Amino acid sequence: MQSANDLSLPRLKTDVHLALKHWHTVDDHAEPLLTYLLLGQANYQELGPQTPATARLATNRVLLAGLELLEKQQPQAANLLKKRFLDQETAHRAGQQLGLSLDQVKHQQRQALALLANVLYAQEMELRAASITRQEGQLEAKSYTQLFGIDALADRLLSLLTTAVSPWVISLVGIGGIGKTSLANHVVRRAIRCLYYEEVLWLKIANQPIKSHPLAGPKQTFQQLITQISQKLLPALPRDTPFQERLRQLQPLFKSQRYLIVVDNLELAADTAYLLAELLTLAQPSRFLLTSRTPPVDHAGSLSISLPELSQADSLALLRHYAAEIGFTQAATAGDEDLLPIYQVVGGNPFALKQIVSLAKVRPLPPLLASLRQRPLADGEALYQTILRETWLTLSQDAKAVLAIMPLAAEGGMDPEQIAQLSGLPDARLWPAINELIGRSLLEVSSSPQSGHLWERFYGIHRLTELFVRSLLDDDDL
Repeated sequence: MQSANDLSLPRLKTDVHLALKHWHTVDDHAEPLLTYLLLGQANYQELGPQTPATARLATNRVLLAGLELLEKQQPQAANLLKKRFLDQETAHRAGQQLGLSLDQVKHQQRQALALLANVLYAQEMELRAASITRQEGQLEAKSYTQLFGIDALADRLLSLLTTAVSPWVISLVGIGGIGKTSLANHVVRRAIRCLYYEEVLWLKIANQPIKSHPLAGPKQTFQQLITQISQKLLPALPRDTPFQERLRQLQPLFKSQRYLIVVDNLELAADTAYLLAELLTLAQPSRFLLTSRTPPVDHAGSLSISLPELSQADSLALLRHYAAEIGFTQAATAGDEDLLPIYQVVGGNPFALKQIVSLAKVRPLPPLLASLRQRPLADGEALYQTILRETWLTLSQDAKAVLAIMPLAAEGGMDPEQIAQLSGLPDARLWPAINELIGRSLLEVSSSPQSGHLWERFYGIHRLTELFVRSLLDDDDL
């Protein structure tokens, strides 16, 4: 597994020297090639079928580009390397041409190799940093500052994502609020820094089990996904390109290069099952990572990982961490005996734990917990919906107005102008409402890498919050 920082200058210097020595060699499979560099991979893919000849040519292109840059900085060093390796002059003959003794040729050659390695190292590290930035820009913004209780699971998932063997489709399964999206986000960021994938995409499925919104079937969900992927990976395709043509053009991409496609927010069992079967035909060496509420049926080449609730110790650590984040000092410094009742009622659901802390900052905790104990709760998601109803009652009218329009946000969220237009709030009331929702962990803030503007901000809501707001709209409770 390669990481962004594992390229050493001494190794590169050795490889550059040997690659130069084999400048004219094509069939020696023991020769070191520079196709492991991003500099080399770009040339390798451009040259067509991956053969020993194209690998050699790609390596020579990297060396030649480095020599040309070195020539601008140190002309004699570049000239010496060209004579010794490209022109295959002996050290004695090169010395005669350059007016150098044999010892001087050897000394200056060592210096020139080091200089060339430095040039290529700087180019490669710049390219790696740009690749990481570009791929991270495709991800959903982080909604967390620290994760708890997932270290072993995160390490296992990272290992699965960065090896060239099955499984090719991995599903993270668990109830809403358990942390599937956060875990995927955390591990995919680590995978990006391994520089294992050509490109990483983060996509959301828009199919919603809400009674006021008719659902598409699994086949339509798959077509929607393929359309999203092709719009990102094949932007030159006309918007009216048929689904089958989009699929036909994506297949060789996924089979020839490594892509990681994250499909977040699968909620329907039928969608998950259908997508899993279809995506397996596209995968290898590309890989798909799904987050789903329902475990899919087992298929060869796939793996389902269930996310457990946090342990008691991790839950209490999360409570204290989040309380400190929102300025709830008493809860942040509370002892186990004071926080344990929250865990006993809520369990280890991270999102529910955070909402309880947020509520407890503005409402007495004991009656809140008592009311939760009295209600029959079928599962963690029902608990979350109950907590959100309690939270809704404590919001200002302006905060409710903003929250009510957030389900209309597109995948990247809404900018402040859109929120103002849809909510009808003037700036003097809009920003206090936005700040209130952020403080209550009901609004998520992100920048948009596509916009290209450093200071722009966009706002969205967690999927469970969206379900809750939509249920209020359906019940006319707003």
